[in-house]
Amino acid sequence: MKNRISLFFLLISISSLLAANPVEYGISEIEYFNRRQYGGATQSWKISQADNGLLYFANNDGIIEYDGSQWRLLERPENLNNNPVRSVFVLEDKIFLGATDEFGYYSNDSVGGFQYSSLTDTYNVDKLGDFWNIFHLNNQVIFQSHNALCLYTPGESVEVIMAESRISEAFLVNDAILLHDDKEGLMELRNGALYKVPGGEIFAGKIIGGIMALSRDEAVIGTMDDGLYLWGVNGIGKWNVPADDILKQSNIFCAGKVGDDLAFGTIQAGVVITDNQGDVKMIAGKDKGLNNNTVLDLFVDRQKNIWAALDNGIARINYNSAVSFIEGYFDLGTGYCMDKKGDRFFLGTNQALYTIKENQFSSPVKSRDDFHRVKGTNGQVWSVYTDVETGEVLVGHNLGIFRVEGESARLITPGSVNGAWIFRKIPGRKDLLMVGYYGGIILLKREDGGNWEFHQRIDGFPESSRFMEWDDTGNLWVVHGLKGFYRLQFNDSYTRVTEVKTITDFTGVDDYEGFSMSVIDGRIVMASSHGLYTMDPDNKDTFVRDELEKFFYGRNYPVRLQQDRYGNIWFFVNSGVGVLRYQEDGTYRKIDNPMVPLNHKFVNGFESVYVLNEEVAFFGIEDGFGQYSANNDVNYYQPFEVHIRGFKSLTNPDQLFYSNSLSPKQKKIPFFPYQNNAFEVFFSATWFGSGDVEYSTILEGFETGWSPWGTMRNRQFTRLPEGDYTFKVRARNVHGVQSKEAVFHFSIQPPWYRNTIAKIIYVVLAIILAFLIFWSTGRIAEKSKEREKIRQQEKYKEKEAELRREALEKEKEMIRLRNEKLRNDMKHKEKELASSTMHILHKNDFLIKIKDELQNARKTDSQSILDKKINSVIRQIDKDIDNDAHWEIFEKHLEQVHEDFLNRLNSLHDDLSAREMRLAAYLRMNMTSKEIASLMNITPRAVENNRYKLRKKLGLEQGDNLVDYILKI
Repeated sequence: MKNRISLFFLLISISSLLAANPVEYGISEIEYFNRRQYGGATQSWKISQADNGLLYFANNDGIIEYDGSQWRLLERPENLNNNPVRSVFVLEDKIFLGATDEFGYYSNDSVGGFQYSSLTDTYNVDKLGDFWNIFHLNNQVIFQSHNALCLYTPGESVEVIMAESRISEAFLVNDAILLHDDKEGLMELRNGALYKVPGGEIFAGKIIGGIMALSRDEAVIGTMDDGLYLWGVNGIGKWNVPADDILKQSNIFCAGKVGDDLAFGTIQAGVVITDNQGDVKMIAGKDKGLNNNTVLDLFVDRQKNIWAALDNGIARINYNSAVSFIEGYFDLGTGYCMDKKGDRFFLGTNQALYTIKENQFSSPVKSRDDFHRVKGTNGQVWSVYTDVETGEVLVGHNLGIFRVEGESARLITPGSVNGAWIFRKIPGRKDLLMVGYYGGIILLKREDGGNWEFHQRIDGFPESSRFMEWDDTGNLWVVHGLKGFYRLQFNDSYTRVTEVKTITDFTGVDDYEGFSMSVIDGRIVMASSHGLYTMDPDNKDTFVRDELEKFFYGRNYPVRLQQDRYGNIWFFVNSGVGVLRYQEDGTYRKIDNPMVPLNHKFVNGFESVYVLNEEVAFFGIEDGFGQYSANNDVNYYQPFEVHIRGFKSLTNPDQLFYSNSLSPKQKKIPFFPYQNNAFEVFFSATWFGSGDVEYSTILEGFETGWSPWGTMRNRQFTRLPEGDYTFKVRARNVHGVQSKEAVFHFSIQPPWYRNTIAKIIYVVLAIILAFLIFWSTGRIAEKSKEREKIRQQEKYKEKEAELRREALEKEKEMIRLRNEKLRNDMKHKEKELASSTMHILHKNDFLIKIKDELQNARKTDSQSILDKKINSVIRQIDKDIDNDAHWEIFEKHLEQVHEDFLNRLNSLHDDLSAREMRLAAYLRMNMTSKEIASLMNITPRAVENNRYKLRKKLGLEQGDNLVDYILKI
C-alpha cells in the first residue's frame, strides 16, 4: 500500500517534467478479456504468434488459442498432469510449450486437430523444474528453466546445459541468448556454453525483467527494483531518463519493443510505454482500462497491437492507432463539447463543465484529480463559447447561460430561460450575440469593454433553435427537428423577428428529424441521412443537392458537417467520423480509416468535434472524449488472414472434420456418404484491430457467386447433392483491406444407387438393355413380318376357306341334289325291292296254292298218269320257288339299299351259310317269321329254329336282341 501511495505522488510530482514533450492526451484503446471469455485460469505467462496470425497463450490451465473471434483451450496432454504451462513459442507448424519438468510440442493431425509430443519423454530428460522461456536460434529450440538450458535439435537430440547457480530469466537480443544468473549476473550462451558478459556482474543479486535492443550496439536493461540500465559500447550503466524513476517504483517484470518505442510490463503500474529516449508516452494501469496492474508478459503482434498477459486476464492495447481516449477512468461523463482558452481546456459533459491545464492534459501520467469541476455548472452542458476578443467563456447549459469566472461559473440568464444550445455572432454587430435555446432565441449584449449580459428574448419566433447559421444575405437559418427549416429576418435592433419563411422543399424527404446545419465555404449546407442540401442560388426558397455528396457512396450520407478554421470539413456518418482534408490545390482528400476506433462511441444527434490545431482534434463520446492525432504514422493497410476454423457435419456435430490452426494446407480431403450431406463451416480472421470484420463466402460446385459481405462467422449447407466441393471464404476489415481466400475441399459420395459400381452396373445393364432392345426390335420386326405373313396366310386361308366354303356349299348343294336323287333312287329301288318282294311273296303264295291244288288234284285223278303230271308240275314249281335268279335279284336290291350289308356280315361271320345270310337279310328288313317262312319255303317253326342257330353263330348271349345286333352292322 505504501508503494502505491508513493508511486501516486511520484507521478504527480514529475508530470511537469514530462509535459515538455507531450505525445498523447489520451490512452490507446484497450480491450480486456477475463477468464470467463478465454476459458482458462487467471494467470497467463507467455504469448506467441503463429505464421498464420493466430495467437497462443501459456496459461496455468494449458495453451489457449485466439483467432480474433473465439478462444480455445487446447486439450491438456497427460504429461502435464495439473501443472501450469509457463511458456509457449510457435515455430512453423509446431507449438512448443514449457511446463513443470516437461517440454514438448503440439502439431496438427490430418484434420487440423492437435496432437502432443513430449520431448522430455522422447530424450529421457531429467526433471529440471519449470521452463519459463523458449527461443529459436541457429536451428535449435532452446528451453530455459531456473536450473538449466535444454537445446533441442529437431529430430536429433536434446543437449542440457546446467546453470551456474539459478537462471532467473533469459532473453533473445540481437541474435544472442542472454541470461540472468542470480550469482554471476548477466551471461551469454555461446557455442553450447555459458559465458559472463563484461560488466554483467552488476546485476548479481538483482532481477532483470527485460532487455531490449536500441540498435546493434545498444540495449536497455530493465530491472525489477533498480530501474533502467543502458548497455553500450562503453559498458553498462544507469540510464537516467524521465521514465527511470517511474519504472523503479513500478517494478519491471517484462518488456518488449513496439516499433521504436519501449513497452514495460510492471507489477505496480501496468504497462508503461516510452520513446527510445526514455520519455513516457503512455501509462495504462488498472485505473486506466487495463483492469490489472500486474503484467506477466508483453507481446507485440504483427499489426503492432500490444498484448498483455496479466495476473488476472488478458488485454490488447491498440497502440498502433491515431486515436486515444480520455474515458471512464477519469470519470468525466458523456462528452458534448470542448474549447480552450489560454493554457486551460474546458470540457462540457452531462455532469458539469470541467477544466484542466494544458500541461496536465497532455501529460501521460495525469489523473482524474487533474480535471477540476467548475463550481455551479452541475448538470448538462451543451456548448462552450470562448470570445476571442474579450476572453470570456460562456457555457450553454440545461439551466441557461453561464459565464465562467475563475474556478466557478455564474448564471447570467433569468430562470425562465432554460436550455442554451448554440452561440452565434451577428454579422456587423460586435455588441450583440445570439443564443439559440429551448424556446427560441436569446439576445446577449455588452457595452464597450464590458461582459456579455442577458438583454432579452427575441420576439416573434418561439421554436427550439439548436442549429443556427447566417447566410451571405443577412438571413438567419434555424433547423427544427420536426417542423423543418426556417429563414428569419429581423428588425434593425435584432429584438424582433419580422419575417419567418418555412422551407420544406426537399426532394424525397418526409420528415426532418436528424437534420443539422453548418456553413461550408460560405454556403448553408443541410445534412441528414437523406443527403446533403444547399440553397438554390436561383431560388432562395428551395434547396438542391450539394456537391459534397460525391464523397459519400451508397447513400451513406453524413448527419453532421463542421468546417474548421483550416478549411477541413469534418463529417459524422453511420456512427463514425472522418474528415475531408483541404489540399493546397483547393480539393479535398477523404480520410476516415484512422478514426475507426471512434465508431459507435458517439451520442447520436449530439456529435461534436473540437479542432485544437492542424494535427489534433477532440470528439465528445459516450464515456468522455476521444483524441485523433493526424501526425501518427500508422499503416492501416496491413495484411491479415482468414481461417476456416471448423468443418462439422450437422448429422454428426460432435465430430470435427477440419480445424485449421497451424497447417497452411489441407492434408486430407474428406469424403462423406450421401446421407451425411448437411454441414456447418466456421471461420475467423486474425484481425485484432478496431472495427468489425466482414466475410464473404462461396461454395464452388453449389453456388455461382460470392455471398454479400456480412459479419456472420459461420455458414450452413443442407441437402447437398453428390459431387466435389470447394468452400472459400475471404475477409475484409473496416479499412477495406481484404484477406486472401481460405479454402477447404470436400466431397460427397453419391448414394449407393448412383456410385461408380452402380454406374458400371447401369452401363452394363444399359448395354444389355440396348442389345435386348435391338434384339427384341429385330424379333419384333421378324415377328411383325411373321405376323404379317401369318395374317396374309390367314387372309389367304380365310379366302381359301371362303372359296372352300363356297365350293363346299356348292358341293353340299350337289351332294344334296345327289342325295336327293339317291334318296329318290333309293325310294324307287325300295319300291322295286318291295315290289319284287311282294311279287315273290305273291308268286310263292301262288305257287304254293297251285302246289296245294295239284296235290289235292292228285288225289282224284288216275294215279299213275296224274302222278307223273303232277310230279312234273311240282318239280317245276319247286324249281321256280328255289330259283337263285330271284334271290340274286333280291340280293342286288337289298345290297343297293343296305350298303353292302351282306358283305360286312360275311366279313364278320365268315362261317354263315347262304341260307343263314338270307335269314339275316330278312331280319334286317324287319320281316316277320311268317313272311320269312314263305320266302324260304319253310315253316314258321323252322324259321324260329334257324333264328336260334343264327344267334349261336353270331355269338349272342341270352339277353342280346338278334334284330338289334343285325341292324347295328
